[in-house]
Amino acid sequence: MSTNGAPAVLEVTDLTVGYKRGDGRMNEVVWRTSFTLEAGTITGLAGESGCGKSTTALAAIGYRSPGSAILGGTSVLDGVDLLELTTPKLRSIWGSRIAYVAQSASTALNPAITVGRQLAQPLSVHLGLKGTELRARQIELLEAMGLPEPEAALDRYPFQFSGGQQQRVAIAIALSCRPQVLLLDEPTTGLDVTTQARISALLRELVRETGVATLYVSHDLALLGGLADRLAVMYAGEIVEESDAHAVTRTPRHPYTQALIAAVPSVKKPRAVAGIAGRPPSHVVLDACSFAPRCPYVLPACTADHVPLRRLNGSHSARCLRADEIAASPKATTALPIPPVTAPKPLLEVSDVWCEYGTRRSGTKPVVKGVSFEIRPGETVGIVGESGSGKSTLLRAIAGLHPPVDGALVLNGEELARSAVKRPRALRRELQLVFQNPDSSLNPRHTVEDIVGRPIRLFREDVPRTKEKDAVAELLEAVKLPGSLLVRYPAELSGGQKQRIAIARAFAARPSLLLCDEVTSALDVSVQATILELIADLAMQFETAVVFVSHDLAVVRTVATRALVMRNGEVCEEAEIEQLFAAPQHPYTRELLSAIPESIAAA
Repeated sequence: MSTNGAPAVLEVTDLTVGYKRGDGRMNEVVWRTSFTLEAGTITGLAGESGCGKSTTALAAIGYRSPGSAILGGTSVLDGVDLLELTTPKLRSIWGSRIAYVAQSASTALNPAITVGRQLAQPLSVHLGLKGTELRARQIELLEAMGLPEPEAALDRYPFQFSGGQQQRVAIAIALSCRPQVLLLDEPTTGLDVTTQARISALLRELVRETGVATLYVSHDLALLGGLADRLAVMYAGEIVEESDAHAVTRTPRHPYTQALIAAVPSVKKPRAVAGIAGRPPSHVVLDACSFAPRCPYVLPACTADHVPLRRLNGSHSARCLRADEIAASPKATTALPIPPVTAPKPLLEVSDVWCEYGTRRSGTKPVVKGVSFEIRPGETVGIVGESGSGKSTLLRAIAGLHPPVDGALVLNGEELARSAVKRPRALRRELQLVFQNPDSSLNPRHTVEDIVGRPIRLFREDVPRTKEKDAVAELLEAVKLPGSLLVRYPAELSGGQKQRIAIARAFAARPSLLLCDEVTSALDVSVQATILELIADLAMQFETAVVFVSHDLAVVRTVATRALVMRNGEVCEEAEIEQLFAAPQHPYTRELLSAIPESIAAA
């Protein structure tokens, strides 16, 4: 892949990676992938989870994940093939000439070591810095990242920083030795849009200033379309389309790229998002087009033989027999079918609710400050804002998991006790909560049948014990999962499947109000679209009202009829969804809207 004639730094050719199967044979997951990273440019690598993006990025620098093997290809840095080096020699390169930023800074940074000591490690090991020279370089790095009070920050621990600040620290560590190559593996996933915009702007500036050749792995096509110089889309271990980023996002020539774009929520136009039916294959497909089972353009020839990556025009390439016929932009879509709300009385009334963190001994801090709103039966209300705005705490207060210190919660005319354990079973049934991370909300020792069946046993007197399994199977069908998953454990499911199980569990109680807390923030766009469609369909089917908390205004526009914008624990704006997007009144709302990547959203 070539950009604007910048010098090539890392040249990867025909990279092939496999994982050992149970029978001892190798299962190829990356097949003959080639790309070039050039100085001062960002190359984006996009695709669904499981398509081989991260495996490709790590294998390109010689890293072999447990159970994997590099089966072929070359990766040349300064005339040296990294794939032929021993691990000790690679370790002298990793951190000095090649740097890596992981998806979650909170887990990548050591919580027991100060930021200063973590910055000192690569500087002392690779550059031999010590004393005042070391201290000066540490402060210089944190200043470059825009962290406040950088000298004091050196003595703080990672948990004393916000999520965005932690990611800046991780980037500072990666750039500390002025590397030639930088790998970014989903570094802004899960961050709110304004923090994501700040981190992206910082990265763009650093890449231009330092000249580092950067590979940016992400499932967010909108983000990469505005940030990357070059963009490759990966599916089933192969690059299926690549060109300059603008061309890929504006004029996609592969049906998979089209489908990914159709799954991205729009902030400029009200439209439905469309999930991609089926799942990517778990290995490389060499006897047919790997996307054929999910492709609306499939021909008999697509299943007859492997499809090569071919040059179309200029520097645009696509792995598709019908690339010239595919429309230049995603097909037009319509808004999600949101049911009309005609009920005269509110289902839930939230009146002047205050929530605090801390104790009387250590001191308390208000995080929700006098919030009031109503939601009617069948309505979907979005709550948006940056991390720390109080939106998730408000949701937990409604659920009775974080008792408010003041205010009132009224459901169907009956005031709710502030703590869930003090509410009668009938009222607990009416309110169900779907958490952000199903990995921590699903019991790893229970099967899917146990997880979904528990609320049926607790709340559904209309279902006899002999019919519980049938009821669970019906719920799995409602969330579009096969009955064969009944005996599976959460660890045996994908992220999207786990979130569907969490949604099935919530609807098993037949609630009148569903509380959704950032349920799509860590999912790739195609799975996110499927989950949004699912929640909307089930809410209509069971006439359930929904409170949808998210930091992503584009997602909220897709599902909600009305939205509240929260900042510093307060509601700064509330409006019908179209009014909010067409004419936002508060400067903070306008700031949130302007922070959303527009390369696809504006299309």
